[in-house]
Amino acid sequence: MKRLIISVILVAAMTGAIHAQTDLTEEDYKDFDKLRKKIVRMKKEMDRLMGDIISTYPQEGTSVFSGYGQDVKVDIAQDGKNFVVKADLPGMDKDKIEITLEKNRFLKISGARDVMKKETSADVVRQERMQGRFERVVELPGEARSDGINATYKNGVLEVVIPVKKAAKEEKVNIQVQ
Repeated sequence: MKRLIISVILVAAMTGAIHAQTDLTEEDYKDFDKLRKKIVRMKKEMDRLMGDIISTYPQEGTSVFSGYGQDVKVDIAQDGKNFVVKADLPGMDKDKIEITLEKNRFLKISGARDVMKKETSADVVRQERMQGRFERVVELPGEARSDGINATYKNGVLEVVIPVKKAAKEEKVNIQVQ
């Protein structure tokens, strides 16, 4: 897929280089603009297609639901004292959410939704909501303390407040040259 995109871009670049040596008319520029728009639209469609393929089929050695964690949207903020991580986890039971801090730098949010049978009745037109286990790991922008971490879950949003580890104070040291 990447090779196809690269090939299209190279052809467009070579065409542009060939035409750069000749006098281009306003009509030529309009044609190039149309081609550019078509290539951009094709790339967007291919990205969407690849996203659908990857999210539909499990990777080798993983479960069907392991890709679900990548869909968990996360915001990370930092004030002077804390990192604040907010994650959208709609429809979760708070008892089924697991949160761990690893190496004072990586926050892992995982959990499970009850697996429901796929609806096959005539009333169901489409069923996309993921069921099963998920895991999302985010790297914090700095080192965190492992004590004093607080997590709340309300209205489908998980909020984790993690104290920032204070860096050692840098002291100014005068060194004499001998």
